[in-house]
Amino acid sequence: MSTQYMKAADFSRAALTFYEKTLLTTSRSLLTYAQFGEKFPMKDKSGKTINFARYADLSAATTELGEAITPVGSKILKSEITATLRQYGDWVGISDVTTMTGFDPEITIAAEKLGRQQGLTLDTVLRNELMQGTNEVFANSKTSTATIKDKIQKADFQKIHRFLRSNDVPMITKMIDPSTGIATQPVPAAYIAIGHTDMITDLEDLEASGGFVPVHKYASSRGVFEGEVGTLAGIRFILTSNAPIAYAAGDTPSAGIQASVNASKTDVYSTIIFGEGAFAEVPLNKGNSGIIIKAKGAKDTMDTSDPLNQRSTVGWKTMWAGIILDDSRIVRYEHGVTA
Repeated sequence: MSTQYMKAADFSRAALTFYEKTLLTTSRSLLTYAQFGEKFPMKDKSGKTINFARYADLSAATTELGEAITPVGSKILKSEITATLRQYGDWVGISDVTTMTGFDPEITIAAEKLGRQQGLTLDTVLRNELMQGTNEVFANSKTSTATIKDKIQKADFQKIHRFLRSNDVPMITKMIDPSTGIATQPVPAAYIAIGHTDMITDLEDLEASGGFVPVHKYASSRGVFEGEVGTLAGIRFILTSNAPIAYAAGDTPSAGIQASVNASKTDVYSTIIFGEGAFAEVPLNKGNSGIIIKAKGAKDTMDTSDPLNQRSTVGWKTMWAGIILDDSRIVRYEHGVTA
């Protein structure tokens, strides 16, 4: 990323670097889903789409070979998935009393707020993409969203774990270093579940009866993910307030389950469980422009948006895409939570 601005002489290099780092650091802290995606940066001027090839596994060759007889042979089936990059961004105005010659607290606040917005935007876009997965499990053996009325069950997570293992889905074995957003480090192998912070009580209730191990009881804190709260049935749980909720989308709630619409219908929460290689994010190398600071008094005489030179602006923009790479490696678990 590179900082953009109107008047280079108005800013010190140290100030620009500080504002850029403030935005990026804040943004990365909000990337709950994206921290687990494969990274495929696109080169500049290479278009807005990228194709991912998938190759089907071959079946076991159990037929005995005949002497001097060449077998028919097999074909590796190939399919393609296309991701389309889209541009996102926003800006805020800064008053004319803001200083452009040093470290200004108003610009710092703007960088922090815009960083949070950028992180939330990209994480929500990816979250919505992951919600399109076709593998669903409904709490307590229900059959649809409209029939949900119960909280999470250990048996459901065991079922999901079996499904992923039966599809030979590899477990997550590395994490992205939050300080760089690129480098990785090894972690204990497990599948990952990303759910809403509202489910923490129900997870903790399974500690005594269902084998949930809270994060503070891990043998080591090394390799703990941002937002991780514990593990159950070979699945590590990361919670975020950005996980999806379908208010009043379920059935009449069981006793003690959260509901909307005069407590008549269960609020349905979606927890996404996945293994390695399930999805990816695709940024554009230089289209990810980072923070954009423009000082008041732009030289463009045709620009009448600020005729009295009363404000500067701070903003961000990025070209980005999120995509499911392998639908068999991801499961959406729908459930209620304790009120």
